[in-house]
Amino acid sequence: MEIKDILKQTRVSLAPMAGITDYVLRSLIREQSKTCILTTEMISSEALHNVKETDMTKRDDNHSPVIYQLSGHKPELMAEGAKYLESMADVIDINMGCPVNKVVKGQDGSALMRNPSLAYDIVQAVKESVSIPVSVKFRLGYTQQEMNFVPFGQYMQEAGAEFITLHGRTRNQMYSGKADWKKIRELKNNVDIPVFANGDVVSVETAAECLEESDADGVAIGRGALGDVTLISRIEHYLNTGEKLPPPLLSEKIETMKKHLDMEIALRGEKVGLKFVRKFYPFYISGVPNAAKYRSKLVVMEDYNEIIEALDFILKNNTNNLLI
Repeated sequence: MEIKDILKQTRVSLAPMAGITDYVLRSLIREQSKTCILTTEMISSEALHNVKETDMTKRDDNHSPVIYQLSGHKPELMAEGAKYLESMADVIDINMGCPVNKVVKGQDGSALMRNPSLAYDIVQAVKESVSIPVSVKFRLGYTQQEMNFVPFGQYMQEAGAEFITLHGRTRNQMYSGKADWKKIRELKNNVDIPVFANGDVVSVETAAECLEESDADGVAIGRGALGDVTLISRIEHYLNTGEKLPPPLLSEKIETMKKHLDMEIALRGEKVGLKFVRKFYPFYISGVPNAAKYRSKLVVMEDYNEIIEALDFILKNNTNNLLI
């Protein structure tokens, strides 16, 4: 499947988030949207070289279109990893935007924006190793003083990238401040391949604002999809029809949280699954009165039935079933 064929179906993708966009979250979002572009967690090419079997690569037949994202800084290992993932993926994305210290210190992620020639070699090596499209996700630059996103994007296009996702912050900003969507427009005006905008798209309204301001071909939804697996499908619906569907009620979010919990346990086993889902509780109950108190209790619970009872208690004590 070519990029142009994928983009005929949708203008919305799930942005990759380490430890977040796993098989379960991707499956829950696919239940809501049959057309959006799913994206895996960042998969280390070094780790993939040593251990091929990983939950990160798990997928269902209906997950397509799906992007598998690779990280690393060794062209030969990146090419090897891409080749291994090719049969599962519709697109191979190269992570050049992760700002986390341990990733950057290893010369991966955003660090590659300081080494365009190596970034070029990586894209070229991956492109030569697979027959499916290759994309790159990166940021505005490493620091405010090193905003090289336009020449960098042009260089990635020249290397063979067919698709770009740009996060509207620098590496040093991490996730603070506001994403600069106008900068994304600047990149869009200077490359000939599709550009998706990423950063601060957390609602149907912000998706529309972002597309207007950035002139991007689509939006990549990250944290906004946490706790609301319907967001991507509601954005797609609005872009296709102009109609704004209402966000889910608290009762619907609680039911999804329970399903999320059950699916993680089925995937990872009860002990690991119960701990893995703790990071999601704050998002599912965000906006509930006394959410901080509930969250502090949920994240230490180790008994399945106790967790279910706690979620039911939250719903019961929020009688109007709405979020503030």
